[in-house]
Amino acid sequence: MTSSNRTDRWIPDAVEALKQADVEVVAHLPDSKIGPLIEAVESDSAFETVQVAREEAAIGVLTGAWVGGTRGALLCQSSGLANAINAIGSLTLPARTPFFAVVTRRGNLGEFNVAQVPVGYNIDRILDDFGVRNDTVTEADDVGHHIRLAAESAFSTATPYIILLEQTVTGSKLEGL
Repeated sequence: MTSSNRTDRWIPDAVEALKQADVEVVAHLPDSKIGPLIEAVESDSAFETVQVAREEAAIGVLTGAWVGGTRGALLCQSSGLANAINAIGSLTLPARTPFFAVVTRRGNLGEFNVAQVPVGYNIDRILDDFGVRNDTVTEADDVGHHIRLAAESAFSTATPYIILLEQTVTGSKLEGL
């Protein structure tokens, strides 16, 4: 359950931005925070969706899509992205293949689950240390613009780029719900 500060008005902008960036394959894991975006992408015939069991598997799916001439994106949460850090560092970076992800950030403002804090609070610094460009979006009205530009940056430079959506965009989870 999410708090009443949640708004999904950013979802159509995110979907349109993915289309503008010519993303056709979307890998994802089930997640309540980014679930509305996953549902929107799954219901749109412009995208082929692939549900993966672990985030690092998405690296393989999206690298394969790129090698096959198709652009892809990962939708997940920050603790899941941490699972993929080794795959990014050992495949995406040295092979110079683009990797683009839209990630809901946990562990920051409004977080009640202490297990989400170590990675979620520090994910931007972890990505910086790996040399992975990232951008944090705090306003729902900015989501589409940031997704489009970050995706284009990833694909044009054949390098990773991660968009982090703060809970001010996606809403915070309420403890115990």
